[in-house]
Amino acid sequence: MHRPASIVVAFAFIAALTGIARACPFCSAVSLTFAQEIAQSQAAVIAKLVEPPPAAALQPRAEGPLPKARFEVVKALKGGDLVTAAGLAGADGGGIETIMLEPKPVGTLALLFGVEPPNLIWSSPVSVSDRAVEYLEKLSALPEKGPDRLAFFQDYLEDADDTLARDAYDEFAVAPYADVKGLKSRMHPERLLTWIENPKVQANRRRLYATMLGVCGGPDDARRIERLLVGTELAPDETEARSGLDALIACYAALRGPEALDVVDRLFLQRQGRDVPFAETYAAVMALRFLGEETDLVPRDRVLHSLRILLDEPKLADLVIADLARWQDWSVIDRLVGLFKEAEADTIFVREPVVNYLRACPLPEAAAAVRELETIDPEAVRRAATLAGLAGVVAGTSGASPPAADDGADGGAASAAPVAATADDAALASRVAPVLGDEEATDSLPGAVPDPAGAAPAMDSAPSGSAWWMWVACATVVLVVAALARMLLRRPASGPAGRSRAEDVT
Repeated sequence: MHRPASIVVAFAFIAALTGIARACPFCSAVSLTFAQEIAQSQAAVIAKLVEPPPAAALQPRAEGPLPKARFEVVKALKGGDLVTAAGLAGADGGGIETIMLEPKPVGTLALLFGVEPPNLIWSSPVSVSDRAVEYLEKLSALPEKGPDRLAFFQDYLEDADDTLARDAYDEFAVAPYADVKGLKSRMHPERLLTWIENPKVQANRRRLYATMLGVCGGPDDARRIERLLVGTELAPDETEARSGLDALIACYAALRGPEALDVVDRLFLQRQGRDVPFAETYAAVMALRFLGEETDLVPRDRVLHSLRILLDEPKLADLVIADLARWQDWSVIDRLVGLFKEAEADTIFVREPVVNYLRACPLPEAAAAVRELETIDPEAVRRAATLAGLAGVVAGTSGASPPAADDGADGGAASAAPVAATADDAALASRVAPVLGDEEATDSLPGAVPDPAGAAPAMDSAPSGSAWWMWVACATVVLVVAALARMLLRRPASGPAGRSRAEDVT
């Protein structure tokens, strides 16, 4: 069975409600940072293990209550008065008893978080080294945000202590993008490039380093990034350095400017007669969205030229149709009408995005085209109208902010500078389904976390309003999906089954 695109789009709306907030447009925080966890707790302490659980209680098939260990408080990082009031500190204190599921030797240092005073409830211990303790003790003295804060964490990227390296990466992933750009003069391009080219570096971290290099790198760095993009001269043990391809493409364009897209088009978008993996084409689309939405390093018209290449691929055209509408490129009405009319069983999903593009277009020929296409496939036109209306409802409750733009003066990869939205922009946004960045094409997308400083992210905006609105919107989406699925299952097949893009990726 062909992919029911309307259902995929509906589930994308649910994903939009989670409001991913990150600074790096191609990376997501792996977990809460230490600073975030401390901020969310009433108390945080460094403690020493003095009484581990019985060894038998840690066995996989052990019965009874969860094993507990006892810790002696060494230093309070937060809420010292609460710890003292609870009788847990000092030589006469009874210490902290909490669940511990891994065997550790007596004397191991751990970070513990407490909530719900006066009888504090404690988290499971997070083992920390002496060096990590020094790191944690410095967090409270850092600015809440800004380049000076990131300058501290920059020194721990790819640290030998992976706990600190992970936390430093997460701090960059949730920091406002303007702060990343503000660090430009203090970044180390050669070190970043070494990490990017190291196949052992994790893909999510490579994405961050590519984004940072796009801010501070130069022409020589662009040539080395191009070598990764081309990939033909890489040794077998170097190919992993191409993971995070979307960020590498964006970095390359940030360093070389518009002429970089000639290479990107040739390598990833011009697919006729070539076996280009879908994941690589999708990575290029992600990079183009970033360049068109967040920067003016490459003129918008040049970005649109690259996106329009995929209209020659009916199975991939739906990747870019919404981008063309959001950026008000009304030059392809005839091509899209042709795609609608020529759609077959394995490309039928392109019809809904085509209709939504035409409905968003203010030109009279677009309205006439919708009326014509409704005579060909009224169900596709109706589904498109239903989902476009739902997108407008979700957009109205999400509090999404307008796109940012960049002056491009410093060669950075993006900026957090806001752009004023006009009434026409708002009307257009309500009619065009949101284009979501999905990193699954190249790497997994871990759950994102909010910015502890409450700063507005440069790329995405978290939903505003009370939580019940989110539940109402989710319930609405589920009901619509169920109705559409029932309708599609009843609909007779119009041709041979086609492979879905998800199958292609798999």
